[in-house]
Amino acid sequence: MPMLVNPGSMPNKGMVKNVNVIGLTGGVGAGKSLVLSILRMKYNAEVIEADKVAHELMTLGEEGYLRMKEAFGEAILNFDGTIDRTQLGKVIFENEFAREQVNSIIHPLVWKRIRQKISASQAGLIVVEFAIMGEEAEDIYDEMWYVRASEEIRIRRLSENRGYTKEHSEKMIRSQASEQEYARRCDRIIENSGSITDLENQMAEILETGDRKRYETGKHC
Repeated sequence: MPMLVNPGSMPNKGMVKNVNVIGLTGGVGAGKSLVLSILRMKYNAEVIEADKVAHELMTLGEEGYLRMKEAFGEAILNFDGTIDRTQLGKVIFENEFAREQVNSIIHPLVWKRIRQKISASQAGLIVVEFAIMGEEAEDIYDEMWYVRASEEIRIRRLSENRGYTKEHSEKMIRSQASEQEYARRCDRIIENSGSITDLENQMAEILETGDRKRYETGKHC
C-alpha cells in the first residue's frame, strides 16, 4: 500500500481546466518509466515527460536552441548545426555553473510548454514526469508522486540497463535531491523496490478504489 506523506494535511494544489494532473518524480534508476507505462496502458493516462519537452525545445530553431547557442556558442553544436547532446551532457555533468545556467534557460521554457500541452489536452488523467524538483510548477498538478527504490536496487538497474559503473551511478544519485527532500515535497510515495505486481497493486489501490473518487469528484486531501 502506498505511503502518504503527512496524510490529511496536503493542500489542494489546483487543477488545470478541470482535468486531473499528477506530477511524477523520483531519482535516477527509481523506475519512473515503469510507473508511467502502467499509468498509460492500464489507466489511459496522457503522459508528458519533461525531458522530452526539453529535447523538443532544443531542436533547431526553437527558443531553447537559440538561447543555448547564445550561452554556450559553437562548442555544443554538431556539424549540421544541431545541438550535440552528448557534448552538452558532459559539460553539464562536469561543471556545476554550466548545469545551473542550462537549468535557468531551459526549465522556465519547459514548464511553459507543459502548461500549453495540459491546457490543450482532452484527457481525463494527465501525468507529468520530471526528475528535477522545483517550485515553479507546483500549481499545475493535483498531487505529486515520488517513485522510490533503494539505492542498491537503483545502482543495479543503472548497471543492467545503462551499463553504468557503481561509482558513476553513485555520483549521479548524489547529484540529485535526497530521499528526504523528495518525500517532503511529495504527496505520495510509490515504492518500487519490489515486483511489477507489487507496483501494479499500489496503482490499483490509488486509482481503482476509494482514492480514485477524489480524482473523479475533484476533491483532495
